Amino acid sequence: MTSLRVALVQQATAWEDPAANLARARDFVAEAARAGARVVVFPELATTGFTMASEGFAEPLPGPTSEAFAVLSREFGLYLVGTAVEAHAPHPRNAAFVTAPDGSLVALYRKLHPFTYGEEHRHYVGGDDCPVFEVDGIPCGLQICYDLRFPEPFRALAAKGAEVVFLPANWPIRRIDAWSTLLAARAIENQMAVCGVNRVGRDPLAEYPGRSAILDPFGAAIATGGSEEGLVIGEIDLAKLRAWRTRFPALQDRRPELYPKL
Repeated sequence: MTSLRVALVQQATAWEDPAANLARARDFVAEAARAGARVVVFPELATTGFTMASEGFAEPLPGPTSEAFAVLSREFGLYLVGTAVEAHAPHPRNAAFVTAPDGSLVALYRKLHPFTYGEEHRHYVGGDDCPVFEVDGIPCGLQICYDLRFPEPFRALAAKGAEVVFLPANWPIRRIDAWSTLLAARAIENQMAVCGVNRVGRDPLAEYPGRSAILDPFGAAIATGGSEEGLVIGEIDLAKLRAWRTRFPALQDRRPELYPKL
């Protein structure tokens, strides 16, 4: 494929209420399907909110949340990106997953960097891998929220060939300028498209302003959201992305053998 139409779901997540959030998910997916999206991306922990009651919501993956998304993937023939609290010892993991149009689970990623400033590290443990998976033959990757502040995993995904990275988040209003800047930086430095989806509304911890965005490899916005609930939809031009990587081969000019010495 030479293009990919993505819908980001800027939802006002109901706090610690998986049933209510899953009940609304179908409406978002149906709207995205009508708009011609191929991939629908939900915010971080879209069924619970950014809860620290991790043990109470922990489940296996695949499990109830990913299976509910798989049902929607089959019904509408779309790829869905969701997140869930994954059961794990000694603490659960903040995990993202991707379900395919046939309902299969095609990717599973665990947030590498628990947000210590918000004490996430006391309730979740970090993952240790950055898998690359395909959406209609397009190599893609996943990151989650605070991972955006760390360039290394994005570079690792780019080195593995990823052209698009999906990033579900709960990014609060007081640091929203950093969100927009870092999304653009990760796209530019890795010559990739970055799709960052942020929730809106409030929870007991913070206020969230949306500002979801799909960035092209030049860091330019293909689509951006405001502070209202709804979909942010954009078309990623993969032909343009690949042409830029060929014409301006910055990734090929890296010297990874040197960097450990520095």
